[in-house]
Amino acid sequence: MTKSEKKWRRFYGMMYIFIYGIYVPYNLFMWLGSEEGFPFGMIGIAIGLPLIKKNHINSIHEKEQNI
Repeated sequence: MTKSEKKWRRFYGMMYIFIYGIYVPYNLFMWLGSEEGFPFGMIGIAIGLPLIKKNHINSIHEKEQNI
């Protein structure tokens, strides 16, 4: 694992903690306590983050193999 990949894995780890530990529960509690519609953006972010991480790490691997 290279320095660049380690840096990005650490960044995504922090993003997981923020998104799944703070953002998603906060939005769910706000949705349950109010009369607003369901926060669909939250689902998009929660599903999209692992996909973004996978694609980004794969692109880092491809760049390193070409060097």
